[in-house]
Amino acid sequence: MLTSLRERLYESLKEDILTNKFKPGEELQIEKLAEEFGVSSTPVREALVRLEGAGLVVLMPNRGAQVAPISLEDVKNVWEVRRLLEPHAAKVAAKQCEMAEINALYEKMLKIVNGPVDFATYINSDLEIHELMFKHLSNTLLREILDRVDQHLMRIRYLAESNANGFKREVVEQVTKEHLSILDALKKRDTQKAAAATLEHLINGETRTLKTLQQVTDLQNS
Repeated sequence: MLTSLRERLYESLKEDILTNKFKPGEELQIEKLAEEFGVSSTPVREALVRLEGAGLVVLMPNRGAQVAPISLEDVKNVWEVRRLLEPHAAKVAAKQCEMAEINALYEKMLKIVNGPVDFATYINSDLEIHELMFKHLSNTLLREILDRVDQHLMRIRYLAESNANGFKREVVEQVTKEHLSILDALKKRDTQKAAAATLEHLINGETRTLKTLQQVTDLQNS
């Protein structure tokens, strides 16, 4: 029971950080968090230590903790790792994905392009295509690395895309069309096209994110 409580506390804090409820640089007051969750300070401290290990929190001696900041260099680092690893994952997926799961996700993507969509639906569709591409990897270390990268990616995207001049429909359409290109290659079992479409998507994604994050920074400094 205690372990379950501590795990729920950790997952809840992680979710709040990834979705920018707790923003980069924001102070996390241990006693306040303990009161909100109805626990002692000990499990809160334990959760924060785990979150520091995941690169999401910075512990400050005698001052508690703060949410890890996000810099443009962090964005570049995340996308560098993605460019190195995700095209390989796409090749594996092209060989092993079930056609039914590809088609189901393809239909979801078409609805996003052709109909109204909110930010949460858009982000969830992105997570689904990542899961589709990663779930067939037999290398557990590679999956762990990609899972950790995905956490940082989600935090960056929530900060950038949900704040800069509003949620832009044209970005949703562009990203979703890139996803459809990847899914087309997966449907054809074409490993080279799947890798190439994934790499193109990543290059475009880094450009979009850096531009949008700069807009956020400019708005905050204005």
